[in-house]
Amino acid sequence: MSVDVVCASAPFLDITFSGFDRMPALGEERMAEAVEYTPGGIANIALGLTRLGVDAAIWSPVGDDISGRVLNGLLAAEGIDWVGPPGAATAVSVVMPLNGDRGFLSACPEFEIDTDALAALEPRAVVIDLPVVERAPAGADVHAVVGDVDARRLAGRLPAALADARTLLANEPEALMLTGLDDVESAARALAGHGPTAVVTLAAGGALCAGEHGLVRAPAPEVTVVDTNGAGDLFTAAWVWADLAGVPPEERLQLAVAYASLSVRVATTRDGALTLDAFRREAQPLDAIIPPKGARR
Repeated sequence: MSVDVVCASAPFLDITFSGFDRMPALGEERMAEAVEYTPGGIANIALGLTRLGVDAAIWSPVGDDISGRVLNGLLAAEGIDWVGPPGAATAVSVVMPLNGDRGFLSACPEFEIDTDALAALEPRAVVIDLPVVERAPAGADVHAVVGDVDARRLAGRLPAALADARTLLANEPEALMLTGLDDVESAARALAGHGPTAVVTLAAGGALCAGEHGLVRAPAPEVTVVDTNGAGDLFTAAWVWADLAGVPPEERLQLAVAYASLSVRVATTRDGALTLDAFRREAQPLDAIIPPKGARR
């Protein structure tokens, strides 16, 4: 088995409640209009890549609990292989979007990345969590991602193996936490000083990236925001897809910002992740820089 991209982290089963006017207080029950079960976490990146025509797989222990069985079925329906040793539990997030933002409650079992198992998939690129970036196999382009918890834990002491990565992707609060700086452009430059291109997403402000090409920004288009959950993951998916297609950094940034921004107009990442054809239709001003042949081998 060989794939274009392997996403080496735990996929989540997202349970999204929507259609309520405020969060419940302790001891209070409130009613939502709908609940949906969708892939989440690293699975959002694999979903975006797959919708854009890239052959992507997820590597982590495959949960044999009820959540794992539901999630495996959802991934299979999207054409995404979830490979790895058997696991007892599956990562789950309850997502509550409200007023253009969202709240979470999550549980995620710990596990170790098997470098040899990743190498056996012969990936062109690997998306992997920053704390375990050294577990990425040799010969693949490495894109390191980070979350709030790990950004706090790694503040001021980034892994040495980051120097061998191609990209580090973080949002603005994570970038500031990692560097201890209070200016996002300075933080991006500082992160790029550790070796990779550093990409920092800025929510409605778009994104910026720093590296050998200098520092560039891309503004976000104006959209009606319904649910921002997963937008950063879809940004990563579009960035990796465009990188595999050989798109230069400035144009790559524009494509990733547009892809992520267009996803927040609906209530779930599954519904917001556009196919390549839909992306062409929805982002017509960027059609000239959308890779005409995609990013396959």
